[in-house]
Formats: sequence, C-alpha cells, structure tokens
Amino acid sequence: MMLQDTAFSQGEGDAWFERNRGFYDPDQDPVLTFLSSQRIEPRAIVEIGASRGDRLARLHQRYRAGVTAVEPSAAAVTEGRHSFPGIRFFVATARSLPLADESFDLVILNFVFHWIDRKSLLASAAEIDRVLQPEGHLFIGDFAPFGPTKNKYHHRPDLEMYTYKQDYPALFLATAGYRLLAQQIFDFRTLKPGTEIPERERCSMALLQKVPGGIYGHESAAS
Repeated sequence: MMLQDTAFSQGEGDAWFERNRGFYDPDQDPVLTFLSSQRIEPRAIVEIGASRGDRLARLHQRYRAGVTAVEPSAAAVTEGRHSFPGIRFFVATARSLPLADESFDLVILNFVFHWIDRKSLLASAAEIDRVLQPEGHLFIGDFAPFGPTKNKYHHRPDLEMYTYKQDYPALFLATAGYRLLAQQIFDFRTLKPGTEIPERERCSMALLQKVPGGIYGHESAAS
C-alpha cells in the first residue's frame, strides 16, 4: 500500500497546490499574528509544508532570518523559487528532511500533521526534533478535536488516504523534551479564537520550546 507521503510527492501535492492557489492572504494569516505575539527572535526558520513560501517571505522580512521551505509539491517549489529567490527550497516530506542536525531555531508545521501517514508519524516527529536546535521553538498548527478522529480523503477515493486529527503538541510534550509556551484555540472557518467552537472546526496553534536534557523531576530512590 502506498504511503500518503508518497502520494503527495507523486502528484497529490501538486493537485492540492492547484486547488488552493490564491487562497493564502498574509494579512489574514493567524500564524503570523500568533508568532508576532511571542517573545522570539529566530535566526534560522524552516517551514515544513511551506507551499510556495509566502509565509516564509513575511517572516524573513520581520526577523531578517534565514528561511528554508520543505514542500512535497514540485509545482509549488518551482513557483516559489521564481517568486521568492531568497528562500531555500527542498522538495521533500517531514519523514526524511534533507537538512542538517540542529540547524534551525524555529520549525513551523501548519496544518501538516493531519496529512502524515501513520506509518510515518513517529519518524516525522523524530526528524523535526533532529533539525531543531536545543532551546529552539516548534510551532504546530492543526485541527484540535476533543479526541483523535480519522476521515477519508475525498479528493482521492481511489487510494486509502485519510486525514488524522488529534492533539499533535502532546506528541512532543510526552517526550519530556519540550515545554508548552503558548497555545490558542480558534475556529477553522472564521480564524477567530473562542471557547464555544464546534469540534469539527476546532483548531489549535501552539508554540513549544525544546528543552536541553528534558524536563524531569528528582531521581527516585528506587531505579
């Protein structure tokens, strides 16, 4: 059975890019607004699932940081290289990042995790951790239902493809190697924060920090 990662690399990523062309509006991007409220000054940023790099271009302007895009759609990367020559682009997925160890102090994944094949999830998390510097920051934006949900991907009924929606910051917090700095719940349709949001539209933006040595209590007497 084909991995979803492979399907996106072999054409579905291009199809997604074409369907969503023109949708992104940097002036209405909740990720940019959320990050601007945090006390961070990144020097090296990578966005995984960056499309053609519009968000990274704004972040470069804001922080004067080096910016790198990882994206499975070759069409998006081709357009991005033409539109934003200051961004370094790679055609790849989170499962296998063509990036050096601990080379970034801000890693961004916005509405990416729910596409990742479950056979690739832990490998992808390990790759993200590998490229993030100690004390660096990890931004995760995604759907945030009250419990894990799985839905058939209707654009490709010919394949066994699904979206998987769950608490992805918890995946990193469970390692005791990250701490949660800030989180905001918002409505997918309106992009506005709130508390009374239908579960289907409930989303989260979270900023985590990688903790050197991890977060552990005192050593117990018994080991």
